[in-house]
Amino acid sequence: MKVVVVGGGFAGFAAAVRLQERRHQVVLLERRGVLGGRATSSRDSVTGEDVDNGTHLMVGAYRATLDLVRRAGACDLLWEQPELRLEWVDERGTAALACPALPAPLHLLAGLLGLRIPLSVKLQAIRFGLAVRLGRRPEGRTLAEYFAHCGQGSQARRLLWDPLALAILNEVPERSAAVLFHRVYQEAFLVDRRASRLVFLRRGWGVLLERIAGYFEGRGGRVVRGAHAVGLEVRQGRVVGVRCQLRAGAREAIAAGAPATPAVEPADAVVSAVPPRALLPLVPDGWQERPPFDALERFGAAPIVSVEMWLDRPVVDLVMAGLRDCEVEWVFDKGRLYGRSGAPQHLAFIVSAAYRSASKTNAELVGAAESALRRYFPAMRAARVERALVLRDPTATFSSTPELETVRPGPLSPVDGLFLAGDWTATGLPATIEGAVRSGEAAAKALGSGLVS
Repeated sequence: MKVVVVGGGFAGFAAAVRLQERRHQVVLLERRGVLGGRATSSRDSVTGEDVDNGTHLMVGAYRATLDLVRRAGACDLLWEQPELRLEWVDERGTAALACPALPAPLHLLAGLLGLRIPLSVKLQAIRFGLAVRLGRRPEGRTLAEYFAHCGQGSQARRLLWDPLALAILNEVPERSAAVLFHRVYQEAFLVDRRASRLVFLRRGWGVLLERIAGYFEGRGGRVVRGAHAVGLEVRQGRVVGVRCQLRAGAREAIAAGAPATPAVEPADAVVSAVPPRALLPLVPDGWQERPPFDALERFGAAPIVSVEMWLDRPVVDLVMAGLRDCEVEWVFDKGRLYGRSGAPQHLAFIVSAAYRSASKTNAELVGAAESALRRYFPAMRAARVERALVLRDPTATFSSTPELETVRPGPLSPVDGLFLAGDWTATGLPATIEGAVRSGEAAAKALGSGLVS
């Protein structure tokens, strides 16, 4: 069977690789020249280092993603913590959640007891963990409502929960769905201590996607870059192909303004692995009013802003740190992750759910990052910023509200032979790389379960 996958992000490649391993003929169409979708990277023209379109982080609970990386032979790009260690900095110094090698959830309990936070906050955190482990799923509630139900005060939220929730959900607790945080907490902290370990990339995300693409193509798959899907070919209720515009591939042709060429990629089945608002234009007239397509416009977006900065000397002595009470919430030492030490120090800062930050100027955002460094890292007093980049993604993730949880679709669609994938589908997870990979594999499984005649 020939299957066309639309979208070259993690969801698309997860579906494509699984289908290929089941001996289907698979063609993957990607609109851009680079792979990865919302988790990609490019090479900085000045420093030559990888710059992500937003620093994404994995944990050991990303079992489907890590399995995909292993199958693609790309484990050399990963750096995994031996045990979970998560650090925050403030005026008092560094506070570390350092979890020892104990069975879950005892490893987390030991880490909380050693964390520099008030005893009352530790007790509230234990109460929250018991609620997640023993209580009911918080269906229909916001995370803020669930925190209040579990007795989490303002101090516990400021010191623990809100920074984690923003990073995991890319949405504020007052808007986000509690069931998503509940699910992540269960999978990461309550099952296996190894699931909570942080997993970093030694290169940019685009490099990892290229390795996965190489694995796919090496086994006979075909990746068509510059193929902008513009519609589905549907006959008698069944998808038979994808209409697309093929952009010129050669740099000379692109520079000369060569027009795109219309084409149709025939298919026995199609997996759409694009965001909701990109899927809707592909659906033919007469189908857009039918579920789940009729709910696609209800998917709101949440922005992420990131700042890449190069300093003339090392200032941050941690691979990753949370920055308490700062506009920029996390800082990563990208140079160290990429295997380089010394000057220039390459740092990346992240602002999640960046509704207010996204409208600020580049100078203001770089200033906020520099201010955070001067506030918490004494070595910054003598340091100089050599280069800075600001990256904005206004639609980085879907806005994970309780209302949206009721309309996230599964892999099936009313169009025979069309299957849906993407982190926005009903994975039970927030908009994460793991959710994307699981969605792609769910679409491949549905397609292979005799659902295509």
